[in-house]
Amino acid sequence: MARMYEVYILNRPVIFTENTEAKQNDLVFHEPSKKQLQELPNLLRHDTAIKTVILESKNVQMLWMNFCILYKEVLAAGCVVENQDGAFLWIERNTRWDLPKGKVEPSESIEEAATREVTEETGIDRLSLRSHLRTTYHTYEEDGIPILKTTFWFHAFHDGSNTTGIPQSAEGITDVQWKFRPFGDELLENTYPSILDLVSSIPD
Repeated sequence: MARMYEVYILNRPVIFTENTEAKQNDLVFHEPSKKQLQELPNLLRHDTAIKTVILESKNVQMLWMNFCILYKEVLAAGCVVENQDGAFLWIERNTRWDLPKGKVEPSESIEEAATREVTEETGIDRLSLRSHLRTTYHTYEEDGIPILKTTFWFHAFHDGSNTTGIPQSAEGITDVQWKFRPFGDELLENTYPSILDLVSSIPD
């Protein structure tokens, strides 16, 4: 199945594609209407058996645009940070393991936002960006307004000796840890599906 876009709604993937190879517990829409796009959050909220939603269209770009206009867009940036020993930087936010990220400010570039957010959330500085890993999308509501957050992720390297993190408690962060691969079940079973996909793309 050729995936052109993937967005997480209530932590479940919604895939925009031209070709469908559905599995059990996948829900498939062929050329979905605007109303069907609007109802996706309610549908997933009330049917927890649905694992994946597949939206099939001959014009995926137009379908994606029709989906995006239903939401207020928020841009964010974050990093998968590796240190000199080959360990990776994780944060515990609101009882789940996550990666440092945050909103892009109007006066800064995406790259500047990515490194700033890491330092603010973890206290780790001396960061250099190696490459753009991928861009992820997920939706949520804020004060009743549907939000589509686009997050640009970078592979970053920490070349300093200060590896002791300082969690940003104001953002709900309670722990900062460096962890080696392979990541243990305690972490993998207590993070977000989109983060699992992201860490699988980290180069060896």
